[in-house]
Amino acid sequence: MPGGVKRVDRTFPAGEYHAMMVLYLVRYAAVIVFGVALGFLSAIPAGAVQIQVVKFSLKGRWRTALAVALGSGTSDMVYGLLTLFGLGTFMMSDRFQICFYMAGVVVLCYLLYRSVRDYRNPVPEQGGGKGRRAQRRGFIAGLMLAATNPSIVLWWIVGFKVFLDFGLFPEVTIPLRIAFVCAGAGGLAGYLAFLTFLITRFHRNFNDKTLRSMNLSLIVIYVFLTAYFIYKLMQYAG
Repeated sequence: MPGGVKRVDRTFPAGEYHAMMVLYLVRYAAVIVFGVALGFLSAIPAGAVQIQVVKFSLKGRWRTALAVALGSGTSDMVYGLLTLFGLGTFMMSDRFQICFYMAGVVVLCYLLYRSVRDYRNPVPEQGGGKGRRAQRRGFIAGLMLAATNPSIVLWWIVGFKVFLDFGLFPEVTIPLRIAFVCAGAGGLAGYLAFLTFLITRFHRNFNDKTLRSMNLSLIVIYVFLTAYFIYKLMQYAG
């Protein structure tokens, strides 16, 4: 070359490059598998969101049930991103907890009112829901119910720490955090979608008496959850 300057080749040999790419893909595949599995298993215990999904699925309103699942998954994803990017401590503060337990009481009271109304005036609803308005309400219900559970912050912290203990990544990068959050939220929403499909598939086997009993059970659970949220609110406020 002119001036006697030699060009330095900084590219990796083909074999080494392919090996690095395979290792990179395997590592991120492990992130996705671990996150989805963790989210799926963590969503199995019955909670307010699961109750809403079951309720709509038993009525044949599978689109609304999926909207609830999507709203819940969106809320969990936002929590995960905020937690893994440094706002977890703030979200566990007393002031933040008070705000969200107050919101939780409002949401649960509204859902309790709807459940009582459905129990007193049962109306069979088939064919996938009442349109986009019902689906928007379902999405908002799932979003707000999941948002009133700030303890999910601990779930994200513990889950991410357990994954890091496997030692697959030499450093914690932004893509790694985003991939873990998306996989975990996908697993949480995926379980709810699976539950929707399963119940919708067999909901015709349930008679009106079963549906009324289900609504009554929902009323009892919502009363308990509302009382618990009020207790936690008073605890933090005091």
